[in-house]
Amino acid sequence: MERIYTTEVPRENGVSVKLAGWVEEIRLLGKLNFVVLRDMKGKAQILVKKGEVDESLINLIKDLTKESVISVEGSVKLNEEAPNGFEIVPEKIEVLNKAEVPLPIDFTGKVNTTPDKRYDWRFLDLRNVRISSIFKIQSEITRSFREFFRNKGFTEFWPPEIIEAAPEGGAELFTVKYFERDAYLAQSPELYKELMTGTNLERVFSIVPVWRAEKHDTTKHLNEIRQMDIEAAFEDQFSILKYLEDVVKYIVKNVLEKYPDEIKVLNPDLKVPDAKYLSYEEVVNVLQGEGFDITFGEDIDPEAEKKLAEIYGKNTLIMIHSWPISLKPFYIMPKDDRLSNGFDVDYGGIEISSGGQRVHLANVLENQLRSKGLNPEDFKFFLDSLKYGIPPHAGWSIGLERLTMVICGLKNIREACLYPRDRNRLVP
Repeated sequence: MERIYTTEVPRENGVSVKLAGWVEEIRLLGKLNFVVLRDMKGKAQILVKKGEVDESLINLIKDLTKESVISVEGSVKLNEEAPNGFEIVPEKIEVLNKAEVPLPIDFTGKVNTTPDKRYDWRFLDLRNVRISSIFKIQSEITRSFREFFRNKGFTEFWPPEIIEAAPEGGAELFTVKYFERDAYLAQSPELYKELMTGTNLERVFSIVPVWRAEKHDTTKHLNEIRQMDIEAAFEDQFSILKYLEDVVKYIVKNVLEKYPDEIKVLNPDLKVPDAKYLSYEEVVNVLQGEGFDITFGEDIDPEAEKKLAEIYGKNTLIMIHSWPISLKPFYIMPKDDRLSNGFDVDYGGIEISSGGQRVHLANVLENQLRSKGLNPEDFKFFLDSLKYGIPPHAGWSIGLERLTMVICGLKNIREACLYPRDRNRLVP
């Protein structure tokens, strides 16, 4: 007999079915005994009644433990008082893997378990419906992202993750031994996606892991993250920003439509966001009016990001464009002597994205590299490429875990990562 899920059980007396899953609850009441079986889609109550089933099944469930894996073959018995309006009267119960007791964590939420302990036993943690909902939604975020850009004619590509030099210069790199020399784990697919704009592909996207060897210990930083990147030829900072606005709206719309019950539990105030476009200078003026000690040329700190969310609404994409050149990477195209064609995007009180129009002229890029204290020789492969017809282009990246944080209403980025990697955690 083929296994079905608990949500697929026919509401018809006497129909034979086979279920499989985990033992969530065992109630031994003498003649009337119950086992609640849970699978990925729901739950079903197994009725083990003395006189109705073989005595061996009663003895078997007496020896069961919670979270053991079982399969059950039996017949449907409609009962309005039972969960979902039916029970299964078993003919056969097979224990596929008996769980040891006690469990190392209580994932039900009835007993407080520290985050670190939960991450130690992440696979058990994901048996909590609330926690598993986060990653169902994260999967929908990436699916919607891919769908949106494929529909726009973009091509997915896969850049290398082992590199010779830092594409962003500033952030520290993880060194790896690469045969007879040192190499680095990529901190960004930046330069490779830029080069794709000079090919017949023109417009590309990717979802890739990146690594940053920075000793952060905050609620919004990890040392290994997933980035959702795009790059497109013949675009500027404003046209590429519109893609970002539209894709985030598309993602949130799909999440709300496909996971309404999960969002109701995780983040009931979530709505498809509005967008507010502001220059960096306008934001500085707004923050100064709110009493923040910030002047032109200073970064916007986390407290200021939270204040902007209060002012414009947590369901608003705050598109902060035209940043100072001094605050942007070498590959962002200058607008003039002070400003760049670079931007950041805040959502829900945190920065989820940065990007802009890129430098496509070799002489301009060489000057930018030197102004940032970088050696152009370290970027020779990229500089040489710009000499052979790379068009004006622009792009950005969205941090997958940060976007998941905002959509799911999470307070710590580790909650949005299956197996978080930070300066203290390398296992499991």
